[in-house]
Order: sequence, then C-alpha cells, then structure tokens
Amino acid sequence: MPSEPLDRLVAWTAAAVRGPSPAAVVRNLSDMLEETASITRLELARREGDVLTCHSIVRGPAGLEPARELRPLDPETAGVLTGEAPRVVDVGATRRRPASARAAQARSDGARWYAITPIADAGESAGALTIWCATAPRWLDAALLQAFGRVLWHVLAAQEVVRRVAAVARRAHDDNRTLREEVARAREDAALVTRSPAMRRALERATAVARHDTPALLTGESGTGKELLARLIHRLSPRRGRPLVQVNCGALPATLVESELFGHERGAFTGASRTHRGLFERADGGTLLLDEVGELPLLAQVKLLRVLQEGTLTRVGGEETRAVDVRILAATHQPLAAMVEDGRFRLDLYYRLAVLPIALPPLRERQEDLPALTAQLLAELCAPKRPPTVPHAVLEALRRHAWPGNVRELRNVLEAAVILGPAGSLQLPPEFAPQSTGAPAPAEDRVETFEAATRRALEQALAACHGKIYGPGGAAERLALHPGTLQSKLRKLGIRREAFVRSGD
Repeated sequence: MPSEPLDRLVAWTAAAVRGPSPAAVVRNLSDMLEETASITRLELARREGDVLTCHSIVRGPAGLEPARELRPLDPETAGVLTGEAPRVVDVGATRRRPASARAAQARSDGARWYAITPIADAGESAGALTIWCATAPRWLDAALLQAFGRVLWHVLAAQEVVRRVAAVARRAHDDNRTLREEVARAREDAALVTRSPAMRRALERATAVARHDTPALLTGESGTGKELLARLIHRLSPRRGRPLVQVNCGALPATLVESELFGHERGAFTGASRTHRGLFERADGGTLLLDEVGELPLLAQVKLLRVLQEGTLTRVGGEETRAVDVRILAATHQPLAAMVEDGRFRLDLYYRLAVLPIALPPLRERQEDLPALTAQLLAELCAPKRPPTVPHAVLEALRRHAWPGNVRELRNVLEAAVILGPAGSLQLPPEFAPQSTGAPAPAEDRVETFEAATRRALEQALAACHGKIYGPGGAAERLALHPGTLQSKLRKLGIRREAFVRSGD
C-alpha cells in the first residue's frame, strides 16, 4: 500500500480508537473526513441477526447531526457481509432508477458517491461502514476501505469487551451493596420476639415456606414487622447466599416504576443516559421483596405477572428477552381482595402472590410480648451501654396503649424515653399519653390471678436483671427464690430468659 493511503489508514484508525462507543466512532470519523471531503452521511451499521443497529451522522440545516435507528438487513448490506468486496458507487453516472436503498439515499441527500465496506476480519463480519459524499474524494479506494473495515472489527470487538466488563463491575457493585445492607440487618429482629399464639403461627408459616421458592404474601398493619419477617424467610431459604433486594412500591414515581423494576436501555427515554439494571436483575438468584405491592400501577402489574409466569423480562426500550431467577415476597397493609373487586388490583396477580398468605397480628393483640419486646428494643437502643430498668408503672402504661403504629411506634417511644429520661430507670416522655386499647378498666375490687401476678413478677425481675438468674444481682436473688425453682417456674410459664438478655452479654 502506498505511503499516502497507509498514512490515511493510520489517521482513520486513531480516530476510531478514540471513540468509546459506535456512535463516538462515527462522530470522530465524520469530523476527520470533513477536512478532505464534503460528507453528506456516514453510517456504521452493526448486525444483530436480521436487524441492523445504525449509528449515523447526517448533514442537516445545522450541520452534521447524530442519529440512531433499527432497520431490517437490506440485500446490499447482506451481500457485502457475505463476502462481496467493498464497493465505490458513482450514483450520478447513470440516469436509471437507483437499484439499492443506499443509492436512493444518496440521491435524496444530494450525494454523488457512496462507498460501503464490511466490518469483518478472518471471515467473521460484524456490520458495514457506508460513507456518502457530495464529490468524489481521493481516498475513495476499495483496498483502503477493506483494510479499515478490518480495523473497525477489532475496535468494535474491544468496545464490546469493555462494555461487558463494565456491566459485570456494575452488577458486582450492586450485589456487594445489597449484601452489605443485608448483613447490617442480619441480627435478630426484636419484632419477632414472641409468645403470642398469632405471631407464633405466622412464624411457623414463614419457616415452612422459606424452604421453597413459592411466593408469599405478608399482610398486616404498618409497623407489625412484615419487612423483618421477609428477611427471616430469606435467611432461612436456600437463597440466603444471594441478595435480598427490597423496594417500597409506593415510593416509586409512577413514570419510573417499570424502569426501576425491569430496567431500561440507554436512550429509552429522556434522561436515560446509560443502561440501567432493574431490581429484578439485581435480585437474580436471590429474593425480591415488593413492599406495599398494592401501590403498583395496573400496567406494571401486567409486566410483573409475566415475570412470575415466564421468568423472563424485557427492559424498557429494549428488545432482548432476559431470563431471571427471582423469589418474590410481597407485603401490604391494604386489603388486596377488596382492591381486586374494585378493579385496582389484578385478580390473576393476586392469586399468583397469595399462594401462602401470612398475616401478622398488630401489637395490641400481642400484649404478652410487650415485656420481651421492650427489653430487647432497649438493649439495641442503648448498646453498648447497659439499658435502664423498666418500672412496673411504665410497663403498665405501655400495656394500656393501643399502639396504632405497632412495633415501630413502640421503638420510637422507647428511643425518646432513653434520650430524654434519666440514666438507670426508664421514664416515658411527657408527650406520651396512653391511648386506650378498648379493654374495660380494671375495677377497684378486681384481683389479679396468681399466674398473672407470678408472670408479671418474673418478667419484671428478668427485665431488671437483663436475663441474669444466678449470682449477686440476679433475678433469683431479687425474688428470694432458689435459682432452680426460678428456672422451673420460667419453663412452666413459657418464659424465655434469652428474650431479656442484653446484646453483648
């Protein structure tokens, strides 16, 4: 190859290598070629089956402007990609009707010449490069174009490697962040401390469903511990080594629900500057918790049903179908059955999610759990310091409260008491006013049963001693009981001292 074409090939290669994407390669080439020819259009078409992804630079009123489109594989491109030599065509040399789409495009743009070359090397083709010119430049040479087509093949192959490595890195970053968040929440959750029969039934169902990939629907009032129960199910499942991804469907903007759940391709909508992996892809191999699932728009419900049924999804603005392996847990405080009747929730999706409904009782129906819950929440709030003791009057005030916010409200009240109260003994904040649970107030002559009084005394002693039984300052010493007798009474009443042990003890 003569020196001048060789120098030109080196310059073209340098321009192509500087571009991190096909669109950037087209832009760099057009900027360079504009110095030696009047370019009307430059197109890099990448082949994906029978479809061409075309990145173009087109001369318009404001100069050269970028464009991108998808179109079927045309005969001329197919011929070039299957072994035909690069060609340089003089459109103005004949008055006959153009025989190809490129010739028609040339006449439409006012071009006189166009050149097309395959992007191929060693018999493997990736696409084609086409250049339209108003006048024939000196570099319209088939040999030069063929050599540059081989260079472009390697440039695009390198860009694909970089793209895939970046995608793997992003996925690893997302998974690492998700797993770290899960580890931070992995300690025993206070809301699951229970002696309540209703809560025990919920835990038994959760333990049973954890061994399977069956979807589960967690229902209950806000603050009852649906998210904590979902984390327990994930920890007990075979997927515990993979991410647990959580999303509050009610917090997603209506216009971005599908993008957040299923992902989007670059350029799918205004502001989509890069490809985005949705929550389903981030949870692949693990568990996805859809909190407040009743807030999902109907269109998103349709796509969610498809993922549940087929295990595949398509990103917004994309055409590729992707397989995902995700275990779905759904949570809601809304009556989904009533929403189905009102047409606000799809019946088929409801039955898909409600394979095993698990209802969590409100705190007002778990009065027997208040002492243990209070002790463990205080231990968490005060760690690493020793939590304050809970006077009987304070515990009774907590029992009389209706707890509309459930365990979340209890935690907030205790946190305020720890912050504002004196050290050593718990005092409720002044603004705390117990709201009646609706139970009749005890009459003056009402006598507490022996078992209830015994239970209250034992729980109060354990809470004050943080679960310690033996030795000085232990519950047995405070109650003037032999440690063996105390343990026997605890077993008989079903009281677990572990529920009162402070974290770190």
